[in-house]
Amino acid sequence: MDFLMFDKYTTYIWVSYGLTFAMVAFLFISAKSNHTRVVNQLRVKYARGK
Repeated sequence: MDFLMFDKYTTYIWVSYGLTFAMVAFLFISAKSNHTRVVNQLRVKYARGK
């Protein structure tokens, strides 16, 4: 567990890792919901055309 300690930079590094993980998770969820919304809009659009 010694490799998890980064001396006086521990707080900065772990906060950076946490923020990075949170941002990646947010972007993933945002992209997935945007994709779902666009697919549904396209289904409605092309269903009306038939």
